[in-house]
Amino acid sequence: MLKQLFIAIGVIIVLAACEQNPQTFETLLASDNDLVVDSIAADTTLFEKARLVWFKQPIDHNHPEKGYFRQRVWVSHRALNAPVVMVTEGYAAPRNYTTELARLLEANQIIVEHRYFDKSVPENMDWKYLTVEQAANDHHRIIQFFQQLYKGKWATTGISKGGQTTIFHRAFFPNDVDVSVPYVAPINLAREDQRLFDFFHTVGTEEERQKIKNFQKKVFEKREELVPLFREYAESRDYTFRMGEEKAFDLVVLEYPFSFWQWGSSVDNIPGEDATVEQLFAHLQRGSDIGYVSDQEWERIKPFFYQAYKELGYYAYVPGDFKSMLKGYAQDTISSSLFAPGGDTLRFIPETMHWVMEQLKKNDPKIVAIVGENDPWGCTSLETDGLRNTLKAVQPGGSHRTRINTLPDALKQQVSDQLKEWMK
Repeated sequence: MLKQLFIAIGVIIVLAACEQNPQTFETLLASDNDLVVDSIAADTTLFEKARLVWFKQPIDHNHPEKGYFRQRVWVSHRALNAPVVMVTEGYAAPRNYTTELARLLEANQIIVEHRYFDKSVPENMDWKYLTVEQAANDHHRIIQFFQQLYKGKWATTGISKGGQTTIFHRAFFPNDVDVSVPYVAPINLAREDQRLFDFFHTVGTEEERQKIKNFQKKVFEKREELVPLFREYAESRDYTFRMGEEKAFDLVVLEYPFSFWQWGSSVDNIPGEDATVEQLFAHLQRGSDIGYVSDQEWERIKPFFYQAYKELGYYAYVPGDFKSMLKGYAQDTISSSLFAPGGDTLRFIPETMHWVMEQLKKNDPKIVAIVGENDPWGCTSLETDGLRNTLKAVQPGGSHRTRINTLPDALKQQVSDQLKEWMK
């Protein structure tokens, strides 16, 4: 009996010691032999230290025996008792940086590069494992690991495709974190969502929309004089176009309205009727990224286009009145699937996004969605019907650059107060 009492007291002492001496940042990272850890410079205005962690992930979470890859994770440590902001990047994450959310919440921060982008790739790029479910499981494992150390409140966040990734993770694992803050994130419910076609008929004023069309028309009319400038610019950047120069030129001009509204341009900057060819090209080059249709960019972000034409959805070009002015295309609708590995052979799975929305409605997690009113991706942003715990903050006239700090003062305060309430 006495022996059992001593054992019980010993257990209590050990447990008390563990409570008084919690695991440290360094001991946690040293506790897993599968981690590769590099010291990096920290943003000392907010964090005490930072590490680059190469996290070992299964290629297929359902069948770990199929192999692993290393996922790039940037960890910035502030304090054990501080909250955590985890950034679910939708693309590459080649550097460490400090988010406005981490500053707002005075939080530790973890940035996760998306699987199959940049350095976070398996040796064999088997595209079938690039799914929202597999990525959600990546984030779930990382959260589970770091929650051994950080016991406070957790928030996930991301911008654009990163915001989508934040939402998807929350659909699969609603209880992993306390709050999610997706910025300018679409939820497209079709391969090419009709809402994205309709948007360009209503955004802005009729005068603004007409001025944009007039510019496109002028550029097509001056094609013969503009293509040499287009070619010269591409050569100066070492861009090549496997689709051919004429098709590339067509797409850059057709992309102009989407880019105009996405990045919050002003019609006051559109050249007038008396503009020179050089002025027309300079504005086109600034307003519609020529590199976007290049082979070089295609190679860099082809994982995105694979996801877009398998599960995420995207947008297409409708030439309309410009159809007769195109030299590379004859169809009424031009799909961006030409950039995806597999192209038009890919079978889109619409059920994924509908399932995501069903799960969000079922579990109703705490979400703050930041949206720009004039951002094309705002028209397919998170629908809040049935989501009582979602605050959707829409910046009037806002673009894809919309952030908490760009919101009108009253709305910014509402968002800040809600986040701090949920994260305290």
